[in-house]
Amino acid sequence: MKKIFYFIVCFFSVAIINAELYRGGELRTEDTFRYGRFETRMKGVPGSGVVNSFFLYRDYWAEGLDGTEHWNEIDIELLGQYTNRVETNLIIQNQWDLPDHSVINFNPQEDFHNYAIEWTPEQISFFVDDILIRLVDNFYVDSMYHHQKLMMNIWQPTAVNWAGSFDENILPVYAFYDWVKYYAYVPGSGNAGTDNDFIQLWQDDFDYYDTDRWDKAAHSFSGNNASFTWANVVFESGYMILCLTTPGDTGYNGDPLEISNDLLPSSITIGSPYPNPFNGSVSVPINIIKPSAVHFTIYDVGGSLVFSSNREYNNGIENVFFWDGKNSNGNIVSSGNYYISATNNTFNETKRILFIK
Repeated sequence: MKKIFYFIVCFFSVAIINAELYRGGELRTEDTFRYGRFETRMKGVPGSGVVNSFFLYRDYWAEGLDGTEHWNEIDIELLGQYTNRVETNLIIQNQWDLPDHSVINFNPQEDFHNYAIEWTPEQISFFVDDILIRLVDNFYVDSMYHHQKLMMNIWQPTAVNWAGSFDENILPVYAFYDWVKYYAYVPGSGNAGTDNDFIQLWQDDFDYYDTDRWDKAAHSFSGNNASFTWANVVFESGYMILCLTTPGDTGYNGDPLEISNDLLPSSITIGSPYPNPFNGSVSVPINIIKPSAVHFTIYDVGGSLVFSSNREYNNGIENVFFWDGKNSNGNIVSSGNYYISATNNTFNETKRILFIK
């Protein structure tokens, strides 16, 4: 009996999703986060009745919960009907929200700009091109304590009074994302963000679909005329493209995207340090898609530089960075946590390690 009921529920859910008039796209992280700085470079989607976003959301449904008393969400949203505004919002338990429109001096649909969220236990701040546009430090922040996933989506709201009237003849339309960065919240020991309270742990340049970091979504929700489909999350020419289309025209079908070969980033990924914790030496695997020089720095938890080194790496061979627990003067460092950062002109990623004497 349970299997029959489960089948009926699943069939009904799929039928609802397939009944949506349009198709959108959503990309979300595998991991969840509690506090940090989250940053993207994106170009908004044009058109009244269309929204694209960069936001954090507690996926409480995946936790087996189904009531709005579990809600936590932090939003940056670009509404296509506005050519000079950015909307920010917080949504807490029982779906209490705190929306706000910030007037900006450019059209977010015409070019790429940087958008960032800083989330700490005391305040939530929103930035455009590193300029603070909003700071919240009231009880909404106190209620924002659940782990959340980082997400981006494009959709067509039913709320005309919010998103504007919609004409489907504008379809297809696209939102472009150049990269995403994540910084951990390390108060008093970082090197980025407000008061240097953050340290960058990874950057995704969208040169490919990293299935270890991201999931494409396939669902819908109340108030959305567009169900999300995998086909409308496209990785092309160094961009992640979210598409809003009709059901019969999914995927990116816009103008060809071109990037000069000289500007293509040299993709690098660094693996997990091993052993960690370590005593003696730690190794960090380096995956290089094309030959590149990499600058390594090691900081202690106070943000002081302990060690730095430049290394040349080639693709097609096993690449490893080793550190023996010594500072630049050749002295053994104290036991404790350290941060290893690998950087070149297009990449920066940081790993935490624990040294034990």
